[in-house]
Amino acid sequence: MLIWSCTGETPTPNPPVISSPDAVTLSLPADNSACLKGSSETGSTSTLTFTWNKGNYADSYKLEITNLLSKQTMSYTTSNLTFDAVLAVNASYSWQIISVNKSGTATSPKWKFYLSGTPSSNYAPFPAELTAPTQGVVINANGAASEEVSLSWNGSDVDNDIANYTLYLDNKDASTQVVASQTETTAKQTLQSGKTYYWKVITTDKANNKSTSAVSTFQIKQ
Repeated sequence: MLIWSCTGETPTPNPPVISSPDAVTLSLPADNSACLKGSSETGSTSTLTFTWNKGNYADSYKLEITNLLSKQTMSYTTSNLTFDAVLAVNASYSWQIISVNKSGTATSPKWKFYLSGTPSSNYAPFPAELTAPTQGVVINANGAASEEVSLSWNGSDVDNDIANYTLYLDNKDASTQVVASQTETTAKQTLQSGKTYYWKVITTDKANNKSTSAVSTFQIKQ
């Protein structure tokens, strides 16, 4: 027996698929650039223009600028490919663009620059980026009383004259110096299990300018 059904209703079309946005290519300010000078200087601040290329399928862009000394991040949203931001001079910054649409986001690489009110013959190095152990990671010592931990970081300087790194590490606030001076960007430390550790790196250049990294933490589980 055949049963026929006819409702007379028009089928609802499937909604269009929205592609995730592509990450943009950053343009200006250039990576690791120095002696940048914006407009409308007041002595302590300057207006700097940020530009980037279009990210496919992006509806808007979030510009994130981080002061590498104060660690403060400023966020701005725009649908344009350029944005003017007012920043404090004589400070180093990083910046990136997050492409946004209803389907998701995509993040560009992060670039660094130094904003100077007046030209200088030498600039402080950028704060070191701590890469390993990653922030908040738990290292398993598999029952051992101690564990050898390899710490690593990245250093950069627009003058390319980094002289040395100083490593601080302890169980409280990263105020204890464990390596006074080295040129390598890795260091091994044998540490007690069952504790949380705090560490940071101070970078010094040949003109004795210094910069301090953020403090990172990790835990060793026995």
